This record gives sequence, structure tokens and C-alpha cells, in this order.
Amino acid sequence: MSSIKSDPRREDTIVPFHLPRKADDEEDWSQLFATLASMASIMTRNRYKFIPWVAAYFGITASLNTRKTLKGKDSMSNNGSLLALVAIFTFYLNFYLVHKKSMLAVESGEIKLI
Repeated sequence: MSSIKSDPRREDTIVPFHLPRKADDEEDWSQLFATLASMASIMTRNRYKFIPWVAAYFGITASLNTRKTLKGKDSMSNNGSLLALVAIFTFYLNFYLVHKKSMLAVESGEIKLI
């Protein structure tokens, strides 16, 4: 019949599962892509409207995946997401300012609508 000693469900033979520890010097590629994409959108003066959104995606991904232990140690841990927000803000700010200037030019008579 069955032996109690060969039963794998015994309390003294249980090995608890632990996630493997991650190294503190692990690289954050999402943060790097967010920083590079937002700087690319700012340097190209927002000619391509998809670049700030790519930067925003990677910035949000990086900020959501940052561990609590690294957030306390690094004061610049969210610089990629902040740069992505700045890139999107400047992209839509340009739309607003250009539209406002053109409307003022139409009102003053500098530009005539047909």
C-alpha cells in the first residue's frame, strides 16, 4: 500500500516558491526609447506626429514598470515619461498657436479667404 514517508504532500517537504531576484543595475530599455523618441520629436520640430505618441507609450510603460526600490534611489527615474509629455505638449501647442495666429491674420485682413 502507500507509505506516508513517500507522500510528496507532506508539510516538511514543501519548498515555497520565490521569484528570482533582479539585479539593481538592470537596464531599462523602455526608459531609453522614451527619452530617444521624445528628443527626436523635439529635434525634428514635431514634423512627424507619431513620434511623440511612441515616446508617450514607452514613457508610460517605463514609469509603470519601475520597481519601488529604484524609484527611491534615482531622482531622474521618470525623465523619459516627462520628456514624452513635453513632446506631446509642444506638438499640440504648435497646432494651437499656429491656428490662433492664422485666425488673427484673417481678422486683421492680412490673409483673405476666398
